[in-house]
Amino acid sequence: MKVLGCVFPKHPEDAAHLDASSSIRELASHAREEVQVKLVTDPTFEEFKATLQEFQPTLLYVAGSSSYEQNSVTGLVGPVQFRDGLQPSEALASACSGLQSVYLDAATEDSIGAKLQISGVQHAIVWPEGNHVPAVVAAQFSHTFFSAVLSLKSSIHEAFALANHVVQAHCTTITDNQYLAPSLPSLYSPIKATLPDNSSIPSPSIPGVDTAMGLALAVPGWADIRLLAPRAELRLLLTGNSTLIDSSKLSFLGEAVRALLVLEMRGLTLIESTQCSKVPANLPEGCQALRCKLRTQNGAEVIAILGGQPSVLQDRSLVEHALRMTLVADSLSLQFRLPAPGLAQPTARSSAAIAGGVPVVDAVVLTSVWAVSVLRSLSLAPTYKPLISLGIAAVGGTASCGVSALDAQRLKIIVSGQGPATHILSPIKSVQPKEEAPDGMYAGQGF
Repeated sequence: MKVLGCVFPKHPEDAAHLDASSSIRELASHAREEVQVKLVTDPTFEEFKATLQEFQPTLLYVAGSSSYEQNSVTGLVGPVQFRDGLQPSEALASACSGLQSVYLDAATEDSIGAKLQISGVQHAIVWPEGNHVPAVVAAQFSHTFFSAVLSLKSSIHEAFALANHVVQAHCTTITDNQYLAPSLPSLYSPIKATLPDNSSIPSPSIPGVDTAMGLALAVPGWADIRLLAPRAELRLLLTGNSTLIDSSKLSFLGEAVRALLVLEMRGLTLIESTQCSKVPANLPEGCQALRCKLRTQNGAEVIAILGGQPSVLQDRSLVEHALRMTLVADSLSLQFRLPAPGLAQPTARSSAAIAGGVPVVDAVVLTSVWAVSVLRSLSLAPTYKPLISLGIAAVGGTASCGVSALDAQRLKIIVSGQGPATHILSPIKSVQPKEEAPDGMYAGQGF
């Protein structure tokens, strides 16, 4: 994949300003090795067209400049204005002719989405024309989108759906018991945007096996495959206040967390496996169990127990695919658990050790032990951005390390409703991890 970002940040940039294009500018350095990212800043229209012709991107991202007035959270993203001025929508659509995907993160008019499709763009992400584009919502949407595209090997449509769910969870407001969803971009595409699930797992290539007829028919004993995954409760710290602990918002966020696990597990690699000395009683007759060490898409290593017939378990390719199938299916069982009726809602608090001081609230998810291990491992990776993009500030007692000053500023604006002049961009102090207490909090943290 080749991603071209064309941005027009405010000049001069200052710490009391949030630019929606900051997401791709920061995330470009976190792209997977097989993804090429090129950024151009404040080009003329001719320079823009020349770069398109030379680079031939798979995905083009063009962002308008962001502006804030009177320290308001309602800062807006303006239209795309090249260094030599605004261009007619027909000219912009013509310049994008034949591109696979275009993400126009700017105020729009003149039916630019339809014109991009007419020009041959297969998939176009465009904000509704004539509507205000809230800068902080645009920044959060693009951050989640590019975290998925650049780090998780997601498709454009999966990334769009994921960003949609995250923004609905964190940016929906509740007034007089009424939900007010944020303004969101639209996807112009013949393919529907959906979160990844079992159907997104790549078909295996197994010598001597015709997978076209389905593994259940092609591989004797395939139907006896079982994942042995004990359940566990996991406490997460989520960026937000008590209004986030709501059935509707957590429904959106729960789907997003499940999608993140699916994206990690569908591309897993089997490292090694050893036969278990004891066979669990709940396996079908004649089955054995394997203790499998595996690596997720982004390098988290975890142990999973897979049961099945010996004829299946002795084939490494079949075992690896079985792990992908069963772990992806199990990912979809994760659920947030709401506080019991009558109990007080958790209150927000903050700590310099957690997400740069962004207010956070406790939430509990019911999932499997392997998923707990994956999320903990990913939270320790300083370059892993998808967790904080979902607003997950800590997993149990493990703070998410992949939090930048830009993340902290963006999330503080979302949580507080105050603008960037109140939450200026400032370096995050390095805090050494504390010894984890039995209740999953940092021992001695006073948090």
